[in-house]
Amino acid sequence: MPYFVVMLETVPGVEPTQEQRQSHLNHLASLKSRGILLVSGRFKDGSGGLYILEAKDAGEARSIAESDPYVKLGLRRCTVKEWDRVY
Repeated sequence: MPYFVVMLETVPGVEPTQEQRQSHLNHLASLKSRGILLVSGRFKDGSGGLYILEAKDAGEARSIAESDPYVKLGLRRCTVKEWDRVY
């Protein structure tokens, strides 16, 4: 299956609550337990984060990204790009 990078960018003036952050982390944990999520993390400069997942196509990857609570609640903007893993 192809790999996709999901980049989450902060929305100026919007900061998630602890509850919203926990919902986001639970979402990622669910993806990990289903074997979809490979790796995830936040940027040290506070500008957002990214995760890499496996999906059958770009449409499925976008659907997964848009189901992230951060994106659904308008707390982060997402960009999804297919990624060509070399190693």
